[in-house]
Amino acid sequence: MISHRTRSLFLIALGHLAVELSSQFLPAVYPVLISTLGLSYTQVGTIALVAGVGTSLAQPFFGYLSDRWDPRHTSALGIAWIGLIMGAVGLTANYAMLVLIVGLGALGSAAFHPPAATIASACGGMRRGAAVSVFSIGGSVGSALSPLWVTAGMRWLGIRGTLLLIPVALLISALLHRGLGQMPRSGDVYPEERQTPVNKGAVVSLILIVMAVMSLAWLQQTFKTYLPIWIQNQGGSVEVGARMLFTLFASSGIGSLIGGALSDRLGRWQLYALCLGLLGPAVWLFVAVSGSLQGMTVVMMGVLIGATFPLSIVIAQETWPSRVGIASGLVMGLGWAPGGIGAWITGLVADHFSLAAGLRLLAVPTVLGTACILAYAMVQRSSPGKA
Repeated sequence: MISHRTRSLFLIALGHLAVELSSQFLPAVYPVLISTLGLSYTQVGTIALVAGVGTSLAQPFFGYLSDRWDPRHTSALGIAWIGLIMGAVGLTANYAMLVLIVGLGALGSAAFHPPAATIASACGGMRRGAAVSVFSIGGSVGSALSPLWVTAGMRWLGIRGTLLLIPVALLISALLHRGLGQMPRSGDVYPEERQTPVNKGAVVSLILIVMAVMSLAWLQQTFKTYLPIWIQNQGGSVEVGARMLFTLFASSGIGSLIGGALSDRLGRWQLYALCLGLLGPAVWLFVAVSGSLQGMTVVMMGVLIGATFPLSIVIAQETWPSRVGIASGLVMGLGWAPGGIGAWITGLVADHFSLAAGLRLLAVPTVLGTACILAYAMVQRSSPGKA
């Protein structure tokens, strides 16, 4: 018989799938929006900025709420909200309306992620890395299916194919609310350290891991935003761009599974630093090659990016065990804020120089992120009770 924790873990992973299904299709439809609404690269970057910042700035607030309330309700509401709002993208008539809808939809993602991460950690017990990996895989699967689901709907309904997101989100929201049952607050996730005071070393460590996530978010958000556009500029169709985006997200799911499980055995910051160190050269390789080798590079980048997802969440929670909701909200909220900013800057560079130049600049944040995670390790080793 499946235990309550196992069922809850798979339900919250299914909820993560629904949230990403409802949001990660945008890069696949940017080429269509560019032609129908006359968008520039900078305007595309602005949309990505609104989505990223809207999600990021609200997450610490929802993390604060998840430390005090039953996280089940906020998680289920977030799924329904983002599905309803983002499903209306296909109804937009102009750029301003599109920006407004994307900004409102981002609040659903912000409401879901911190409480959902708390639930995933609670379900994992002593194997929190593996549990958060399952949670992350749900998001990766949703991200991979999102462009395929929406582009398939566009074959029948045109740009209004985004409406197909709404029934899926509402159904999964209802399943989550009904099936989770009462879940613990974040203070019960790490009961052995519930009363541990937050010291200076923990604050500095949390700041450093958030900065490392910021660096990765810059690369990840920018790359997924412009990947389908890059493919189309090289002669590919909208469908080819969507399939390449699917490849990126699907390989991210594989990376999430590998990353969380390995980190329980080999160490979290070590694996995080390795992934960041390899991503910089991978971006340059992607821009320089074409054909099947380019596809292989996308797979490699997806695995490396995906491996960091569960690592960053668990590292933050273990750094601040008495407030895992806030820690999760900070790393998934503020940590991902520069993603949209980076996409916007890349759009500016692409409009003034070339998209290739903008993509090559993504090597810079990987260097900064690696430095932050190494500094994190040094702070942890110098803190009392840390290895």
